[in-house]
Amino acid sequence: MKHLSTRLAIVATCLAVFGLLLPPLLEARGGLSITPGILEHVAQPGSVGAVKIENTTSRSMTVRLALRPWLQASSGSVAPNRRSVLGKLRPNRGAFNLRAGASRTVQLSLASRPALGSLYGAVEVTGAPKRPGGNGIKVAYRLVTSLRLYPPASARRYSARAGRVVQHGSTGHGALFLAVKNAGNTIDPISGRVRISGGGRTLSGVISPATILPGATVNLRLVNLRGGLPRGRYRVGVRLTQAGQRVGGFKQGIRLR
Repeated sequence: MKHLSTRLAIVATCLAVFGLLLPPLLEARGGLSITPGILEHVAQPGSVGAVKIENTTSRSMTVRLALRPWLQASSGSVAPNRRSVLGKLRPNRGAFNLRAGASRTVQLSLASRPALGSLYGAVEVTGAPKRPGGNGIKVAYRLVTSLRLYPPASARRYSARAGRVVQHGSTGHGALFLAVKNAGNTIDPISGRVRISGGGRTLSGVISPATILPGATVNLRLVNLRGGLPRGRYRVGVRLTQAGQRVGGFKQGIRLR
């Protein structure tokens, strides 16, 4: 399975509310860590792995863990949906105290097979010192790692649906994008080829691979215009591929501005 873009890999964020004194921060050296950065398993009921959370600060922490679906924007960027949780996926402990220098392993289990046959989401861990004390710097930690429950090899489905073509900018300094939905159940990158013709001119190229979550729609860049085609009417043909096979296509007339 091809790796997901680094945007779906581990992200660590330290949120600080600044007070009046610096020493408390120096006393609480270290931080909160989680491994592995990417948890991978087949999407089958039962145990699907575990994450290890470690407190390397000098204070005890209150730790909370949530399993969340991703939100993917049309640009392709992703973020955990903090208003939702993955209902079929359950940790054996969602909240606990972790003393200084200690670690805990949290087991994850899948209650039943997902409707799509796969499940992709985020493991979100937050931690805050139990007794921050004083008016000094108060530090909280938020860690997000990637969770990938792949469909069994026999249940993998590759499919893409093309939407509308969107022009950004002008023919001299713009680009053409095609809205593409991942209608399959894997995160194998979707790419392809494009051909634009009309008025005695032809422009063709390769669509850069992009990772799209199942059910999500992302605008794939077809071509940079850069004066290669003047304003006017053209015919656009797109062939979409995923995992080495054709998964969708698109043919439509457009007007370049």
